[in-house]
Amino acid sequence: MRFELHRLRSQELIREADEYRLARLARLAQLARKAESAPRAMAATPASWPMPRRLLAWFRG
Repeated sequence: MRFELHRLRSQELIREADEYRLARLARLAQLARKAESAPRAMAATPASWPMPRRLLAWFRG
C-alpha cells in the first residue's frame, strides 16, 4: 500500500514537472518570437518599462 502511494505521488510529481517545463518552453518561445518581430533598437528595452513623460514630449517635439 505504501509503495503504491509512493509510486502515484512520484508520477504526479513527474507530470507536474513536465507541465512546468513545457509551459516554460512555450513562454520562452513566445518571448523569442516577440523579440524577433520588434525592431532591434526596441528589443533592448522591455515594453514593460514605462517611458518618462518628458522623454515622450521630447520625441514629439
